[in-house]
Amino acid sequence: MIPRAGRTRPTRLGPVLVRAGVVLLTAGALSACQLPDVSMSPPVSESTPAATPRATASPTATATPTADAAEVDAAAAEAAALEAAATPVRPPGELDVGSTTHVVPAGDRDLVVDWWTDQTAVDWTAGDAKTLQLSAHLEGGSDDEVLVLVTRFAAVLDDGVTRTQVDEDLGEFVISAPYTYGTVLTLPPSDSAATSLSVSLQFDLLVETEPGSERYFRQTVMDTLVLPLTTTAAEQETP
Repeated sequence: MIPRAGRTRPTRLGPVLVRAGVVLLTAGALSACQLPDVSMSPPVSESTPAATPRATASPTATATPTADAAEVDAAAAEAAALEAAATPVRPPGELDVGSTTHVVPAGDRDLVVDWWTDQTAVDWTAGDAKTLQLSAHLEGGSDDEVLVLVTRFAAVLDDGVTRTQVDEDLGEFVISAPYTYGTVLTLPPSDSAATSLSVSLQFDLLVETEPGSERYFRQTVMDTLVLPLTTTAAEQETP
C-alpha cells in the first residue's frame, strides 16, 4: 500500500524515554514546591509590628454629690436646738400635786396655811387666769383661851413685772382654835414674759394679852407661795 501524501505517521516513544520524561517532570515539580530563599524574607527590623489592641474606655460611674458631713451635723444641731426651744420648760411647783401646807411662826404659836387648787397647776401659763383657795388657823401657844383676831388680810400677786393686789379683807375675824380663816383668790393673766408668779399673804392679827382682858397686841404674819409657769426656752430667751 502506498502511503497518502502530506500526512506524517506518529512516532512512538520507547519505554526508556517515557521513564526519563517522568523523572524530569517530577524533579521540576519538586523544584517548584521548594520554600523561597531566606534572603528574600524581609529583615526582622523591617517586619510590620503586631497591632496593639486599642484600649476601650469603660463607662465611669458618675459620683452622686453628697452633703458635706459638717453641713449634716450643723443641720442636725439646728433641728435639735429648734426642738429644744419649742419644748415646754417648767421647774416643779408646790401645787403640782394639788395642795401644799405652810407653817409660819407667829409668836409662841404657828400660823398654818393650807393652799390648794382644783386646776392643773403644771399647765398654767402666764396668760391663764388661776384660782387658789386657802385656809389658815393657829396651832400651839401657852394658853388656848387667848382670843386671836384677824383684822386685815391682803394678798398681792407679783409676776416680776407688776405687783397687783388681788384681795384685801378688813374686819375682826376669830382665828384662834377651833376657828379658821379661809378665802378664794382669783389671779388674773400676767405679763407674757413672766416665768413664775409669787402670791404674798399678810395677816394682821390682834392677840389678847390674857384670856378675857380685851386688851390686845398686834402681830403681822407673812406667807408666800411661788407658782412656776409653763414656758418655752425661746420665750425665756426673749428680752
